Amino acid sequence: MKTNNPIVLPTSQSDAVLLQRFSLLQTLCVAVSALIAVAILFAWFIKGARVWYPQGWYLMKFDTASGMFLSALSLAWLSARPTPLRVWAGRATALLVLLLATVALYEHISGRPTGLDTLIVGDTTSDQPGLMSVQTAVFLLLMGLSLLLSTTSQKVSGIAVLTLTALLALHTLIIVSGYCFNAAKLFGQSMSTRTSPHTLTCMVLLAIGLIGWRTQHGYFSLLVGRGLGSQLARKVLPVALLLPFLLMLCGTAMTSLGWLSAPVAVGLTIAIMAAALAALVSLLGRRIDALERALRELSLTDELTGVLNYRGFVLLGEQSFLEARRSGASLTLLVFSVEGVRAISDEFGHEASAHLMKDMARVLRTSFEPADVVARTESDEFVVITQDEHTGGVIALMRIGEAVEALNGAGRPYPLRFSVGEATSDPSSDESFHDVIERAGLVRRERRRVERVFGAEGVTGAQHASAL
Repeated sequence: MKTNNPIVLPTSQSDAVLLQRFSLLQTLCVAVSALIAVAILFAWFIKGARVWYPQGWYLMKFDTASGMFLSALSLAWLSARPTPLRVWAGRATALLVLLLATVALYEHISGRPTGLDTLIVGDTTSDQPGLMSVQTAVFLLLMGLSLLLSTTSQKVSGIAVLTLTALLALHTLIIVSGYCFNAAKLFGQSMSTRTSPHTLTCMVLLAIGLIGWRTQHGYFSLLVGRGLGSQLARKVLPVALLLPFLLMLCGTAMTSLGWLSAPVAVGLTIAIMAAALAALVSLLGRRIDALERALRELSLTDELTGVLNYRGFVLLGEQSFLEARRSGASLTLLVFSVEGVRAISDEFGHEASAHLMKDMARVLRTSFEPADVVARTESDEFVVITQDEHTGGVIALMRIGEAVEALNGAGRPYPLRFSVGEATSDPSSDESFHDVIERAGLVRRERRRVERVFGAEGVTGAQHASAL
């Protein structure tokens, strides 16, 4: 038995072009991180090649380079088109990454070396041979768990993978900030046991690669969506990430140059950051308000004719009714039912009936005052609320009759004919707006209250207006 898939609106779908760009970015980041790791592993294996390497290459330990390479390999396998072999290979390499991270964290916590760090190659450059920093081990732990859980059911692991990926990104930003502001405790335990710049480069690349892969699933799909929220996120996120770093770096630079004292630099940085964030929030608020107004107008406007739809009629009509009651005035509600729409559509096509509706809407808008409410409440029904309490819309009806006669006399093969019913509110009574709607025959009873059909048998708008 077939089941209908839920309808997915275009704004809920991912942008194919952006998705492709993120996929290319992910592939590039994974490839570059793998190359860096392979280059360091080559130096650990081939001593003669070390003379060609820059100073400090050994700060990326052998286990660190292995963990970065295995992370890149696992991410490449899991993000490719899934096959049983690739999934199991991705899981196996993710488990190896977890093993390396767990062993390193155990050694840091217990202070007991396991020998795994120097099992394959020796390390004479550090007081803790082969041991990666705590920060690197935590990164590999988060990466391994994210990769491993991503191979399980989305219902089970979706929130966990999202949390781990967010923590991994935060952890990477903390290490970056440590380097930016020379906070050594944020990226290592000693000069020989720390997260080196090339290790940090691999971390940033792998974090981008992991987020790029997760844009195809779950929360991070917001970054490649077509909706308004996705567009705002793509514009605001770079500013939110870079602005604090840029401001703090400027403050640190001015302090080091002696232009400002440390307290003054911190105060200025915080003030500018607060002002920038306030401006950003203000711009977001204005943008959201504009989008909300546009969305409200779309939800209250009939797409074909440009007049209000039923929702807009009820909203604005009830507001006009309450304002009139408070001021002791009355309102006249007119219901227009266009005649013969189905027959015209069958004989001349759907476009002919659409033009008929547009003509009727245009006639109503030009015949009544701008303050009057004009709405299309059904496919062939229009309603007008006029504040002309003295004539009850008689003058407008005369103008409508003349406009309809002019349209029908233009040689069009199908005439515009309509019936009309009316009701006037009494400000001294207790009736509600919906009672007035019922009296005018809106939705159900307007066809029972038809008084006369314009454009038929030579009846003019002036004749009908005099009857009212």
